[in-house]
Amino acid sequence: MQLYIKNGYTRILDALNLSPKDFSWKLRQRMKYDHTPLFIEVQDKYKAKAYAQERGVETAEVYYVTDQPETIPFDSLPEKYFIKASHGCGWNILYEGGKYYNWVSGEALIERDLSKSIVTREKSIRLCKKWLRTTYSRDQWAYRYIKPLIMVEEKLEPRDDLAVIDYRCFVFDGEVKVINQDSPMYKMGIDLFVDANWKPFDLPRHYEVAPDPIPEKPERLDEIVKTAEKLGEGFDFIRIDLYDTSKGIVLGEMSLYPEAGELNTPTTDPDFNQWLGDQWVQRDFRARH
Repeated sequence: MQLYIKNGYTRILDALNLSPKDFSWKLRQRMKYDHTPLFIEVQDKYKAKAYAQERGVETAEVYYVTDQPETIPFDSLPEKYFIKASHGCGWNILYEGGKYYNWVSGEALIERDLSKSIVTREKSIRLCKKWLRTTYSRDQWAYRYIKPLIMVEEKLEPRDDLAVIDYRCFVFDGEVKVINQDSPMYKMGIDLFVDANWKPFDLPRHYEVAPDPIPEKPERLDEIVKTAEKLGEGFDFIRIDLYDTSKGIVLGEMSLYPEAGELNTPTTDPDFNQWLGDQWVQRDFRARH
């Protein structure tokens, strides 16, 4: 209900022309008007892997893909893996240590108490069937046309034995302007926004305080930036999420609609959000569609 109210409030402000013309506003314009066919391919978590591999970018190995979750060969899979839906966000199940964890459980992640998200194999199958019947978002155009599939893929391992770090690269016309560092596995108090040289942005009005001290510049930063720019080539904007893992820099996902274009995103600092929007020279998609 809270998400519904927030989205409704955003639509009202847009209709009254009261929304700031910042980054999230441009995302909502894309969601409403830009129906570029390639968007369907790169937003599809399964097809995006082939897109990345064709450009020489590593992806997590896929062990099995199906639209019938009951056929997943559970007993012959590795000791660790993820079950994911191709056509949504947050629809993930982790198998590790002989247990299944519903990875959409925000409470469990925040409290680092994974016991709250344990599900049975049967429940996992039911969740997958529910996802297959569901359109993740009708507002985010590309999601309407992704073929629903369930894939079982490799669980990536960190290169430093701590946690896999997610580098969310905001790429505009093939150039990384911002990197947001986070951890998809554990909420580590990391909410860092830096430029492509690892210089932090000053966000005095962002509700999350940057970590102190600032994490050190990653050893593979140049590779992260080059990889994101390679995948972002040809898009006026796309967010490329990359993991620094034991097998190298690996694609997490390609995101056309970060945080669904909600107000006050990706930060609550209006000056930064406006600056970020100014980096985005949108194509004239209204003329084409």
